[in-house]
Amino acid sequence: MDPVAVSLIVKALYALGAAFAVGFGAVGPGTGMGMSAASAVEGMGRQPKVSSDLFRIMLIGQGATSTPPTFALVIAILLLFGKGDASHLIQGFAGLGAGISIGAASFASGFGSSFPASQACEAIARQPHLRRPFTTLMLVGQALSQTPLIFALLVSFLLIFLPVPPDAGILNYVAVLSAGICMGFGSIGSSIGSGFAAELAIIGIRHHREPKKASGIITRTMLLGLAVAQSPSVFALVISFVLLLTI
Repeated sequence: MDPVAVSLIVKALYALGAAFAVGFGAVGPGTGMGMSAASAVEGMGRQPKVSSDLFRIMLIGQGATSTPPTFALVIAILLLFGKGDASHLIQGFAGLGAGISIGAASFASGFGSSFPASQACEAIARQPHLRRPFTTLMLVGQALSQTPLIFALLVSFLLIFLPVPPDAGILNYVAVLSAGICMGFGSIGSSIGSGFAAELAIIGIRHHREPKKASGIITRTMLLGLAVAQSPSVFALVISFVLLLTI
């Protein structure tokens, strides 16, 4: 194929990858930050005396939720402006795979992070004296729901800076694209499930008769459950590495 045509196809695939990374990756975080704001506003109406605490918790939760689209933006910028060489088709498929990987993971991590953030605002409005355990559970839940995002970011970087094999063919093109799809979609369940578990842990403490005593056992159970919930994303990471090693 003509080198000019190859370069144009690769750049077009880079553009598709960048669009998927930010376009799809912004949906979950944007929705999540809106959910946090809605819970904070509702809580302020119910408990005006803790408006400053709710405002602070809302910003902290939204700050953590805004991490995934920032990672997606970095990958998109690298795809659009950071790749000077575009001489082989496998680079285009790898760039598209990188965009799918970080885009799907950003969507899921942002959405998953919103569950504990919005629930923490509601719980603090109802029981302001328990703001510390609620805030701790929110941050832990958000951090663990974004673990698959780190895996996806790693796979995206590996795809972007992939060494070009001299004899790459159709199987190699499919392998790099499949690695991005595997990691991106493999992270969705772990991210959303982790956020959901953290949300219900906050609800469990809020409804318990002795919330301070229940905080320890509920937190430990949540951490154990979230550790197990991360295993599907680890499996996806392993398969993505295997696909990359076949190149």
